[in-house]
Amino acid sequence: MTSKYAILMETNGGECESWYYFIKYDGNESALEYIQKQIDKIDMFIIEDLSTFDIDLEHLVSESTAKEMCGAELNSVTYHRKFDGKLKNIHLNLCKKDTNEDMIEKINDILGLQQIEEFVDHEDEDIGSENESENLEESVTSEESGQEELLIPLEENNSRKDN
Repeated sequence: MTSKYAILMETNGGECESWYYFIKYDGNESALEYIQKQIDKIDMFIIEDLSTFDIDLEHLVSESTAKEMCGAELNSVTYHRKFDGKLKNIHLNLCKKDTNEDMIEKINDILGLQQIEEFVDHEDEDIGSENESENLEESVTSEESGQEELLIPLEENNSRKDN
């Protein structure tokens, strides 16, 4: 039997990026459902540099899909992450008297800027090192413009001309 993964997505207003956290579903069902119930109480919208969150427990993905998604180079700040360990129950301390903005601030205090790592263990560390070693490309700074230019290897450049 292969493992399935739930996806917790954090979208950060300051970074203009979304980060996917693939969390092993098997063994974490109740903790994932608990965080989903809390997230569903919040009407998410971006407030300055704060993050919004969403979780999908209906459309689980395979381990290979999670690994492949973590390798996608869509973000400039950080890669998506995959966790294989036990997820602790995350208490957001939401109260009935809280405004929606109060709830967004509370979830950010606890989970914002990738703090999910404090609640789940066994991150798949091999993914980040694969990304770094597979995708090394040389860049130089142009003295005239002060801008970085990407150098494409000669054989790759020639194959582009053939297309």
